[in-house]
Amino acid sequence: MFEQLLWSLIHRPYITVFLIAFLLLSWLEQGARRTVIWVISSYLVALLAEWGSINHGIPFGKYVYHYEALSNDLVVFGVPFFDSLSFSFLSYVSFSLAQFFMSPLWIKAYDVQRVTSVEVRNSVSVLLLGAFLMLVVDLIVDPIANLGKYWFLGDIYHYPDPGVHFGVTLENYAGWYIVATVTILLNQRIDRLLLDREQRRGEPVRLVYVPLKGLFAPCFWSGIVIFQLGVTYWLAYGVEAVPDQEQLKLQALTGSFIIAPILVLAAAQLTKPSNRVKGDDIRERIGTYPLGSAVRSDDEPRGASPPATLVAASQDHEGF
Repeated sequence: MFEQLLWSLIHRPYITVFLIAFLLLSWLEQGARRTVIWVISSYLVALLAEWGSINHGIPFGKYVYHYEALSNDLVVFGVPFFDSLSFSFLSYVSFSLAQFFMSPLWIKAYDVQRVTSVEVRNSVSVLLLGAFLMLVVDLIVDPIANLGKYWFLGDIYHYPDPGVHFGVTLENYAGWYIVATVTILLNQRIDRLLLDREQRRGEPVRLVYVPLKGLFAPCFWSGIVIFQLGVTYWLAYGVEAVPDQEQLKLQALTGSFIIAPILVLAAAQLTKPSNRVKGDDIRERIGTYPLGSAVRSDDEPRGASPPATLVAASQDHEGF
């Protein structure tokens, strides 16, 4: 078992790099306890979903793993361990990017910090947007993973009934949105329970201040989709063995159009004047998790809106 796990981590280095980046990002944004909980909960949700799909076609639709190509990998209940584990960083980075879009920013010189209250983090808006952003990742990832035999992923699975989107079924995309929603919602609820416990004990989670931390989520999310899109372009223009390269070129172009609006909106988020929080006490204000517990006064109601919370914390707040 250990040898198989080690083999997967060594021979699929892109998964290992993304996993390490996720662990660092999550630890910086929410601390060690919530990071461990996210890894375990997201893995179990993904494992259950994949087991249901390969056995009953729910929720991703029916697909078949090629176990001869996975002989060196760790497989749990018929599902490659690295496959289910990848849902942990894909779901979290999408959740974090959703917070980036829904939160004001503090920008000074070359430093960028995201100022996210607990109300924003655990909101329905972040839930829906985070699940959608993970779905967008799959719109890029699955069509090229479906051609794994032509690159270093390997020929590890196929759809018995190929779908309309470059061989990927629409059921698969619906399943991804469902799994992302369940994962994020579950961790939002756990986050609330942990917050209540920490507030009762007066033990807020202390976070490390890192310059440019506000840019980590958009850069990480962009890195994942650009990496997969890069593989698509490489196959479309650099590998003659791939059949129907014209369709593959269309797949690469379509993927570019899918992610371009999100990347443009992320850049606009950095330049929007109305999306600013000011004040030189930002290190103290984002030094505990979550921001809501650090800036809420004793007489402020628990359900106060994010603007009220942030105004109380800043003497010069330009608003959302």
